[in-house]
Amino acid sequence: FSYVIPLSGIINNNQHLSGIKESKDKISSDDRRSNHNYGFLGELLRKIILCPLLNQKFPKLSDAAFVEMWAHNRPHASGHQMHFDSDDEGRGGVRNPIISTILYVSAGKSGFANVDTKNVNVVERSTGGPSLVTNQKLSDTRLATRGWLAHPKPHRLVAFDGRYLHGVVPGKGVQEGRRVTLMFAFWQDIRIRNEKVPGSARPFPTNETSLDSADGTVVNWAKRLIESLEKDVNGENQYKSCAITNPIELDGVYETLDGTPWKRGMGMPSYDQVFQGF
Repeated sequence: FSYVIPLSGIINNNQHLSGIKESKDKISSDDRRSNHNYGFLGELLRKIILCPLLNQKFPKLSDAAFVEMWAHNRPHASGHQMHFDSDDEGRGGVRNPIISTILYVSAGKSGFANVDTKNVNVVERSTGGPSLVTNQKLSDTRLATRGWLAHPKPHRLVAFDGRYLHGVVPGKGVQEGRRVTLMFAFWQDIRIRNEKVPGSARPFPTNETSLDSADGTVVNWAKRLIESLEKDVNGENQYKSCAITNPIELDGVYETLDGTPWKRGMGMPSYDQVFQGF
């Protein structure tokens, strides 16, 4: 499953929301526009989309009207195949989000204390391997020449242009715990698929609509995410406590089985041959 949340009830000052086109597939206006503020989840999304640091890096983020959300819960040695984020897994043509983000919720037990998070040469031991983002787009005729690694750390947010190839490197050695992440893809427009079978871009379960409960009540996991937060009496948005951590840069991403770096003259392997498996 992935779920779509309209930003109309979360970001009230986005003028572009008035220009959202209704889908030709008879999607209800309630799914396309919502006055629901989504409680805790809405506050989290608000902080992401209004973050000055992200808007400086990604000016088109202000065009976002929808957020697609999904989650992963993986053991240490489990990675994720190299892939492109796309609407409905690319069926009917590839469409990429404005930006994709990864929020590390849990990364197991830390092996080190008092780690300097601004020092990219210090890697804190954690459950699961790093996220890998490359400079390769689907339209490219050569493999990625550069990559960036971001290791799991609770509360760390990784953000990148949604057009680029990315994945998760399996964790090395043995480590207890789980690598839990929330993914948010920000879209200017996306079709919300109001179907009751597992799939992408389903409407997020609220009191108005629920895909997971037979009696129409909100399922427990969704109910907990959209519970209201206590009012912030100090009016602090906590952005001042955020800091940019530079990822680990790679001068090469691919190599042959004998360890030779993949060179441009070696051609481009098929997508299914390399990108959808380890």
